[in-house]
Amino acid sequence: MDKLRSVKAPAPSRVTAEQFRRGMRSLAGAVTVVTAEQGGHRYGLTATAVCSATAEPPTVLACINRAAATHGAIAASRAFCVSVLRVEDAELANHFGGTQSGEKRFRTGEWVRLATGAPALASALASFDCVVAVQFVHGTHSILLGEVQAIVIGRKGRPLLYGNGQYARLAPLAQGEPLPEGFDRWVSL
Repeated sequence: MDKLRSVKAPAPSRVTAEQFRRGMRSLAGAVTVVTAEQGGHRYGLTATAVCSATAEPPTVLACINRAAATHGAIAASRAFCVSVLRVEDAELANHFGGTQSGEKRFRTGEWVRLATGAPALASALASFDCVVAVQFVHGTHSILLGEVQAIVIGRKGRPLLYGNGQYARLAPLAQGEPLPEGFDRWVSL
């Protein structure tokens, strides 16, 4: 029988932003582009802090830095779109992550408008067109709950992931491969 072992906790101290960033690098996430349209201009940024919130009503959660121009466009328009990127979209992710600015970001890929008018990437795995239902401000970011107005499910493919400071692709484990540590059997779904 396994015994629980006690580990002495370190003395309480304030976690620094750098410690937090280093720790969060190990949390792999899907790469998305969050976009908005405001005043005839398109805005967008690369984000991994996006997830589902509820299915009823369909709602997406996105965390957006308040210093980003895209944040201002979302705040003014009260709408945004989340496009889930494919492995082939790494260059586009870099453009929206800062290697390009303003309208230049939209030169890569084909962009369409959905119900809210926010730009959606036509080749994305999926695009969620949202209106802001709730917005919380915490620290440097706004936490947005976006009620989904329209969804476009794109071509099949593999999602672009980001973890440990680099892009990655999803690779399913095949039955018969050595099991990851802590698992005792394969389950077929």
